[in-house]
Amino acid sequence: MTNLIDLTKKVGIVLEKKKLTGVKAEIILAIDQSGSMSSLYKNGTVQQIVERLLAIGMNMDANKEIDVFQFNNGANFVGTATEANHATFVKDTKMTVSGGTKYAPVMELIVSKYGIALSGNQEPAKKSLFGGLFSKKAKEIPIKPEHPTFVLFITDGNNSDKSEATRIVRESANQPIFWQFVGIGKEKFAFLQKLDDLKDRYVDNADFFKISNVAKVSDEELYDKLLTEFPDWLLQVKAKGMLS
Repeated sequence: MTNLIDLTKKVGIVLEKKKLTGVKAEIILAIDQSGSMSSLYKNGTVQQIVERLLAIGMNMDANKEIDVFQFNNGANFVGTATEANHATFVKDTKMTVSGGTKYAPVMELIVSKYGIALSGNQEPAKKSLFGGLFSKKAKEIPIKPEHPTFVLFITDGNNSDKSEATRIVRESANQPIFWQFVGIGKEKFAFLQKLDDLKDRYVDNADFFKISNVAKVSDEELYDKLLTEFPDWLLQVKAKGMLS
Protein backbone atom coordinates (compact mmCIF):
# COMPACT_ATOMS: atom_id res chain seq x y z
CA MET A 1 0.00 0.00 0.00
CA THR A 2 1.26 3.45 -0.87
CA ASN A 3 1.62 6.19 1.71
CA LEU A 4 -1.18 8.66 1.03
CA ILE A 5 0.41 11.35 3.20
CA ASP A 6 3.65 11.24 1.22
CA LEU A 7 1.76 11.23 -2.09
CA THR A 8 -0.30 14.21 -0.99
CA LYS A 9 2.87 16.15 -0.18
CA LYS A 10 4.33 15.30 -3.60
CA VAL A 11 1.20 16.58 -5.32
CA GLY A 12 1.41 19.76 -3.26
CA ILE A 13 4.93 20.40 -4.54
CA VAL A 14 3.81 19.97 -8.16
CA LEU A 15 0.79 22.21 -7.60
CA GLU A 16 3.06 24.92 -6.21
CA LYS A 17 5.31 24.64 -9.27
CA LYS A 18 2.29 24.86 -11.57
CA LYS A 19 0.88 27.85 -9.60
CA LEU A 20 -2.19 25.84 -8.64
CA THR A 21 -1.85 25.98 -4.87
CA GLY A 22 -5.28 26.54 -3.35
CA VAL A 23 -7.16 25.77 -6.58
CA LYS A 24 -10.23 23.61 -6.05
CA ALA A 25 -11.79 21.26 -8.60
CA GLU A 26 -14.02 18.22 -8.85
CA ILE A 27 -11.49 15.40 -9.34
CA ILE A 28 -12.88 12.50 -11.35
CA LEU A 29 -11.27 9.17 -12.23
CA ALA A 30 -12.66 7.30 -15.24
CA ILE A 31 -10.87 3.98 -15.65
CA ASP A 32 -11.11 1.29 -18.30
CA GLN A 33 -12.71 -1.97 -17.18
CA SER A 34 -12.58 -3.80 -20.53
CA GLY A 35 -11.29 -7.38 -20.63
CA SER A 36 -7.78 -6.35 -21.66
CA MET A 37 -7.37 -4.56 -18.32
CA SER A 38 -7.74 -7.82 -16.38
CA SER A 39 -4.07 -8.24 -15.44
CA LEU A 40 -3.84 -4.64 -14.20
CA TYR A 41 -6.74 -5.24 -11.83
CA LYS A 42 -5.35 -8.57 -10.64
CA ASN A 43 -1.78 -7.39 -9.99
CA GLY A 44 -2.83 -4.35 -7.99
CA THR A 45 -1.95 -1.69 -10.58
CA VAL A 46 -5.48 -0.27 -10.68
CA GLN A 47 -5.58 -0.12 -6.87
CA GLN A 48 -2.31 1.82 -6.95
CA ILE A 49 -3.71 4.16 -9.58
CA VAL A 50 -6.67 4.95 -7.33
CA GLU A 51 -4.35 5.65 -4.41
CA ARG A 52 -1.95 7.81 -6.42
CA LEU A 53 -4.73 9.85 -7.97
CA LEU A 54 -6.57 10.27 -4.69
CA ALA A 55 -3.57 12.36 -3.61
CA ILE A 56 -4.62 14.91 -6.22
CA GLY A 57 -8.09 14.91 -4.71
CA MET A 58 -6.65 15.34 -1.23
CA ASN A 59 -5.09 18.60 -2.44
CA MET A 60 -7.61 19.93 -4.92
CA ASP A 61 -11.06 18.46 -4.28
CA ALA A 62 -13.17 20.49 -1.85
CA ASN A 63 -14.10 17.26 -0.05
CA LYS A 64 -10.62 15.69 -0.35
CA GLU A 65 -11.91 12.77 -2.42
CA ILE A 66 -12.33 11.53 -5.99
CA ASP A 67 -15.39 10.13 -7.73
CA VAL A 68 -14.57 6.91 -9.60
CA PHE A 69 -16.25 5.66 -12.80
CA GLN A 70 -15.60 2.51 -14.83
CA PHE A 71 -16.24 2.02 -18.52
CA ASN A 72 -16.27 -0.78 -21.10
CA ASN A 73 -19.14 -1.02 -23.60
CA GLY A 74 -21.13 0.93 -21.03
CA ALA A 75 -20.32 2.96 -17.95
CA ASN A 76 -21.10 3.10 -14.25
CA PHE A 77 -20.32 5.13 -11.17
CA VAL A 78 -18.27 2.95 -8.81
CA GLY A 79 -18.08 5.11 -5.71
CA THR A 80 -16.06 7.81 -4.01
CA ALA A 81 -12.47 7.13 -2.94
CA THR A 82 -11.52 8.85 0.30
CA GLU A 83 -8.74 8.81 2.86
CA ALA A 84 -10.84 6.41 4.93
CA ASN A 85 -11.57 3.79 2.25
CA HIS A 86 -8.78 4.12 -0.32
CA ALA A 87 -6.55 1.26 0.89
CA THR A 88 -8.96 -1.46 -0.29
CA PHE A 89 -11.14 0.56 -2.65
CA VAL A 90 -10.94 -1.72 -5.71
CA LYS A 91 -11.67 -4.85 -3.67
CA ASP A 92 -14.44 -3.33 -1.57
CA THR A 93 -16.29 -1.76 -4.49
CA LYS A 94 -15.96 -4.98 -6.49
CA MET A 95 -14.51 -3.25 -9.55
CA THR A 96 -14.73 -5.84 -12.32
CA VAL A 97 -13.49 -6.30 -15.91
CA SER A 98 -15.36 -7.45 -19.02
CA GLY A 99 -16.34 -6.49 -22.54
CA GLY A 100 -14.97 -4.04 -25.08
CA THR A 101 -14.13 -0.36 -24.98
CA LYS A 102 -16.33 2.66 -25.60
CA TYR A 103 -15.48 6.13 -24.31
CA ALA A 104 -18.72 7.99 -24.99
CA PRO A 105 -20.97 6.37 -22.34
CA VAL A 106 -18.76 7.39 -19.42
CA MET A 107 -18.04 10.80 -20.95
CA GLU A 108 -21.77 11.47 -21.30
CA LEU A 109 -22.32 10.32 -17.74
CA ILE A 110 -19.67 12.71 -16.46
CA VAL A 111 -20.92 15.68 -18.49
CA SER A 112 -24.49 15.10 -17.30
CA LYS A 113 -23.40 14.94 -13.66
CA TYR A 114 -20.77 17.69 -13.51
CA GLY A 115 -21.54 19.92 -16.48
CA ILE A 116 -23.40 23.21 -16.47
CA ALA A 117 -26.93 22.62 -15.24
CA LEU A 118 -30.02 24.39 -16.55
CA SER A 119 -32.68 25.92 -14.36
CA GLY A 120 -36.22 26.58 -15.59
CA ASN A 121 -37.24 30.17 -14.85
CA GLN A 122 -40.94 30.60 -15.52
CA GLU A 123 -42.75 33.92 -15.16
CA PRO A 124 -45.92 34.02 -13.00
CA ALA A 125 -49.17 33.16 -14.72
CA LYS A 126 -51.21 36.10 -16.02
CA LYS A 127 -54.81 36.47 -17.16
CA SER A 128 -55.43 36.49 -20.89
CA LEU A 129 -57.90 38.76 -22.64
CA PHE A 130 -60.42 35.93 -22.43
CA GLY A 131 -60.11 35.48 -18.69
CA GLY A 132 -57.94 32.34 -18.70
CA LEU A 133 -54.46 32.00 -17.25
CA PHE A 134 -51.34 31.73 -19.32
CA SER A 135 -47.64 31.86 -18.61
CA LYS A 136 -44.57 32.41 -20.72
CA LYS A 137 -42.57 29.36 -21.68
CA ALA A 138 -39.95 28.38 -19.13
CA LYS A 139 -36.58 29.91 -19.93
CA GLU A 140 -33.54 27.74 -19.26
CA ILE A 141 -30.83 29.62 -17.41
CA PRO A 142 -27.36 28.06 -17.07
CA ILE A 143 -26.14 27.53 -13.53
CA LYS A 144 -22.37 27.87 -13.60
CA PRO A 145 -20.45 25.58 -11.23
CA GLU A 146 -18.19 27.05 -8.59
CA HIS A 147 -15.33 24.67 -9.36
CA PRO A 148 -14.04 23.15 -12.61
CA THR A 149 -14.11 19.41 -13.23
CA PHE A 150 -10.82 17.63 -13.86
CA VAL A 151 -11.30 14.18 -15.43
CA LEU A 152 -8.42 11.70 -15.20
CA PHE A 153 -9.28 9.26 -17.99
CA ILE A 154 -7.25 6.02 -17.96
CA THR A 155 -7.40 3.41 -20.74
CA ASP A 156 -5.20 0.66 -22.22
CA GLY A 157 -6.82 0.51 -25.65
CA ASN A 158 -8.62 2.20 -28.51
CA ASN A 159 -12.38 2.60 -28.54
CA SER A 160 -15.10 1.56 -30.98
CA ASP A 161 -17.09 4.82 -30.78
CA LYS A 162 -14.68 7.42 -32.12
CA SER A 163 -17.23 9.76 -33.68
CA GLU A 164 -19.32 9.90 -30.49
CA ALA A 165 -16.29 10.54 -28.27
CA THR A 166 -15.06 13.25 -30.64
CA ARG A 167 -18.44 14.94 -30.52
CA ILE A 168 -18.49 14.97 -26.73
CA VAL A 169 -15.03 16.48 -26.44
CA ARG A 170 -15.97 19.17 -28.95
CA GLU A 171 -19.39 19.92 -27.45
CA SER A 172 -18.12 20.00 -23.87
CA ALA A 173 -15.46 22.58 -24.73
CA ASN A 174 -17.81 25.35 -23.60
CA GLN A 175 -18.16 23.78 -20.17
CA PRO A 176 -15.62 23.85 -17.32
CA ILE A 177 -14.66 20.18 -17.81
CA PHE A 178 -11.07 19.20 -18.66
CA TRP A 179 -10.30 15.76 -20.10
CA GLN A 180 -6.86 14.41 -19.20
CA PHE A 181 -6.50 11.25 -21.26
CA VAL A 182 -3.81 8.74 -20.26
CA GLY A 183 -2.97 5.73 -22.40
CA ILE A 184 -1.22 2.89 -20.64
CA GLY A 185 0.43 -0.09 -22.31
CA LYS A 186 1.67 -0.83 -25.80
CA GLU A 187 -1.05 0.78 -27.93
CA LYS A 188 -0.13 3.76 -30.10
CA PHE A 189 -3.32 5.62 -29.08
CA ALA A 190 -3.60 7.58 -32.31
CA PHE A 191 -7.22 8.47 -31.54
CA LEU A 192 -6.46 9.95 -28.13
CA GLN A 193 -3.75 12.05 -29.74
CA LYS A 194 -6.36 13.19 -32.25
CA LEU A 195 -8.66 14.27 -29.42
CA ASP A 196 -5.80 16.23 -27.89
CA ASP A 197 -5.20 18.04 -31.19
CA LEU A 198 -8.83 18.77 -32.18
CA LYS A 199 -9.30 22.11 -33.92
CA ASP A 200 -12.12 24.64 -33.70
CA ARG A 201 -13.04 24.22 -30.04
CA TYR A 202 -14.30 26.95 -27.71
CA VAL A 203 -11.26 26.18 -25.53
CA ASP A 204 -8.64 23.43 -25.71
CA ASN A 205 -10.26 21.12 -23.16
CA ALA A 206 -8.19 17.93 -23.51
CA ASP A 207 -4.66 16.64 -23.12
CA PHE A 208 -3.11 13.23 -23.74
CA PHE A 209 0.05 11.37 -22.85
CA LYS A 210 1.12 7.74 -22.95
CA ILE A 211 2.80 5.61 -20.29
CA SER A 212 4.03 2.15 -21.20
CA ASN A 213 4.14 0.94 -17.59
CA VAL A 214 2.34 3.19 -15.11
CA ALA A 215 3.74 1.24 -12.15
CA LYS A 216 7.29 2.22 -13.12
CA VAL A 217 6.63 5.94 -13.48
CA SER A 218 7.70 7.99 -10.47
CA ASP A 219 5.04 9.88 -8.54
CA GLU A 220 6.66 13.20 -9.37
CA GLU A 221 6.70 12.50 -13.11
CA LEU A 222 3.14 11.21 -13.09
CA TYR A 223 1.77 14.27 -11.30
CA ASP A 224 3.77 16.63 -13.49
CA LYS A 225 2.34 15.01 -16.65
CA LEU A 226 -1.21 14.98 -15.31
CA LEU A 227 -1.06 18.68 -14.52
CA THR A 228 0.71 19.91 -17.66
CA GLU A 229 -2.16 21.59 -19.55
CA PHE A 230 -4.76 22.01 -16.81
CA PRO A 231 -3.31 25.36 -15.56
CA ASP A 232 -3.53 27.09 -18.97
CA TRP A 233 -6.99 25.65 -19.57
CA LEU A 234 -8.16 26.97 -16.19
CA LEU A 235 -6.96 30.47 -17.07
CA GLN A 236 -8.99 30.36 -20.30
CA VAL A 237 -12.07 29.08 -18.49
CA LYS A 238 -11.90 31.90 -15.96
CA ALA A 239 -11.28 34.51 -18.65
CA LYS A 240 -14.37 33.33 -20.55
CA GLY A 241 -16.56 33.46 -17.43
CA MET A 242 -17.36 29.76 -17.39
CA LEU A 243 -17.30 29.49 -13.58
CA SER A 244 -19.52 31.22 -11.03
